Amino acid sequence: MDRAAYIAPQRNNPAWLAELKEGKRMALGCAINTSSTLAAEICSATGYDFILIDQQHSAIDPEKIRCLLQAVHAGGSKAMVRVGGCYDRVGIQQAFDCGADAIMVPCAQTAEDVKHAVSCAKYPVNGPGSQGGTRSVYLNLRPQLPGGFPALFEYASTRGNAETIMCFQIETAGALKNIKEICAVPGIDIAFIGPGDLATDMGLVRQHGMPACWGVPEFKEAEKEIAEACKASGVVAGYWSSDLKAKGELGFRFFVVNADIHAMQAALATQLAEKRAEAANFGTPSGLKE
Repeated sequence: MDRAAYIAPQRNNPAWLAELKEGKRMALGCAINTSSTLAAEICSATGYDFILIDQQHSAIDPEKIRCLLQAVHAGGSKAMVRVGGCYDRVGIQQAFDCGADAIMVPCAQTAEDVKHAVSCAKYPVNGPGSQGGTRSVYLNLRPQLPGGFPALFEYASTRGNAETIMCFQIETAGALKNIKEICAVPGIDIAFIGPGDLATDMGLVRQHGMPACWGVPEFKEAEKEIAEACKASGVVAGYWSSDLKAKGELGFRFFVVNADIHAMQAALATQLAEKRAEAANFGTPSGLKE
């Protein structure tokens, strides 16, 4: 058995990422907030390109992350973990050590923030410091087969860093101001707009409310500026949005379009409304008092 392949099964992450950068495809994902491995596998098996395990906004501990990653991969999608931030060294390294294809890093403000997170994710095969990476060449979160450290180091030094996809959220006015420098950092693969937080930090929600804040010229210009910075640096532009046509025309190619909790609530609400309407034909609608 190929020891390196066992440690990090090949999912062709570099080739997949290259297609996104070249504009040959879009990647559509669904977020997991319930911490349910069954929900994660169902969403993955549905056919999403990737599943975002949202550790930032959900009660998901490291042990559950490992189980969720296994469930996502069983369904056939790539697995991304949203960690605590650019300085969450433990979260970044645990996610990749457990088998994540990618991580999403929230609240990146500066190029230095991005450099630090990248260094946590990359093996130090090119020398010390952020350029070489500071991720420990050590795995104790997955079963080990004979071959051990030598096989792991061979993997780390040949293709390990290329398999780790790094996505950074652009969700503050500070990040927008520094977007060109952020996108120029070696190791950033995706710059991802968090529209609610970005509009809020820009003061647009207070001025215009939601959803009007996303239609004002200032926000439209921010979208364009981020997309152009991504293109100039060979970075994939991403968005939490289901408006693929409008965002796709700007150059965005990586989208989270749903979440398990939203899909569940929407499906239940739709079905319940239909059944209440049917029940009304037999007297007082179910759940309503006269």
